[in-house]
Amino acid sequence: MPSIKDLKSRISSVKNTQQTTKAMKMVSAAKLRRATEAIMSQRPYAKEISKMMGTLSGGGLSIGDTGSKQSSTLLVVISSDRGLCGGYNGSVTRAALSFLAERKKEGRQTRVVFVGKKAMELVKARTATEQFHYEEFGAKVTFRKASELSKKLLPLFESGSVDEVVFIYNEFKNAISQVVKTDRVLPLTLEADQGESSAKSDLSIFEPSKPELYEALSSKYFVIQVFKALLEAQASEHGARMSAMENATKNAGDMIRKLTLQFNKQRQAAITKELLEIISGSESQKVQA
Repeated sequence: MPSIKDLKSRISSVKNTQQTTKAMKMVSAAKLRRATEAIMSQRPYAKEISKMMGTLSGGGLSIGDTGSKQSSTLLVVISSDRGLCGGYNGSVTRAALSFLAERKKEGRQTRVVFVGKKAMELVKARTATEQFHYEEFGAKVTFRKASELSKKLLPLFESGSVDEVVFIYNEFKNAISQVVKTDRVLPLTLEADQGESSAKSDLSIFEPSKPELYEALSSKYFVIQVFKALLEAQASEHGARMSAMENATKNAGDMIRKLTLQFNKQRQAAITKELLEIISGSESQKVQA
């Protein structure tokens, strides 16, 4: 059983930890507010450019028509460089390992690009795939940084080194809910809910022509998808960290209450023991007298 001094030291340590987790929660809440505004303003633009590309590809065009005969996938896994965010990194890692296992069964080669080191450390220890790593983009994701990343990834697809580009990241729902998403960005395919839009486009007149528009928008489409994935991951990370720190603060409070109760019990027991010793000594002196 720990002594009164040890309990007092533990209570002080837990209180310091509670102050730290509470401060981290407040910081994450402030960052989450800005990240949420950024992703909510970006989603409509990303959705509309995807619809436009789907309309253009409905005419027989395909951004995946690179002439590549290789059966190779480029997997982009977006995690964080820091921990203390609950299951944020673990869920992405599990999805990446599952995806790699599926592609291996299909006999496809996979190149893996990691943005953030947490998922990289876990996946690298369990697989032997070809891997590249880019540091997380820091406190704020910008379009310029997304453009720089896309310039490194898109040429691999355009040159035919890979015939598929897949993103795995956490999609932001709300502060306490993030869902892992596996998004096949390239080659571009026409989704079912775009069928009506594609049918209507047959009555539209494009100026310049569809091939010219497609060529002009293809690189912009990829940059927007990279930017969107990074913003989703950023908002999800802040939400997960805020939730994790809130739970940690509550757990610290519960632990402080339990330790304080134990401390009070032991202190009361020590006081009672001292009183008994004093009374026993007093009584023994009376008997001797």
